[in-house]
Amino acid sequence: MGLGSVRIRVVTSRDEISGLEAEERAVHLAFRPSDRDLFSLVKACPGIELLQLPASSYEGLSKFIKMYLASSGIHLVKGDVSGHWHDLNNYFVIPAYVLEKIKELKVQGRTEDEIIGEIINIRKISPDMILHLLHSSFLVPGPERPRMNKV
Repeated sequence: MGLGSVRIRVVTSRDEISGLEAEERAVHLAFRPSDRDLFSLVKACPGIELLQLPASSYEGLSKFIKMYLASSGIHLVKGDVSGHWHDLNNYFVIPAYVLEKIKELKVQGRTEDEIIGEIINIRKISPDMILHLLHSSFLVPGPERPRMNKV
């Protein structure tokens, strides 16, 4: 069985948080969230595993909120959803072929920097996201893989 794609729900304003599905596992906040917004996100999506923020928002997070997210089991990554048009689709998709390529490069024994360089040439994904995918169980095919917004 091959690897599935990963769908990341793109949220462009705090008003969208309350309307999120509880099943969302990966979210990108395209605005600068307050601590209150992040608490609302965790409440709206109790199973969230991955939160991506633009670099400017990421750097502005307090140490407390970073510790809170980590203790809640939420992996925080820095990056953008390049080329994504929110008015056309609410999800940024990392296709299965990208996950397959990451897995292939990992099996070949490539370094993290080499893998990041090759993947960025294939698809514009942040280095932090590539590292997260590299060390996550998304590269494991079959039923034991986490159910994170697959398409």
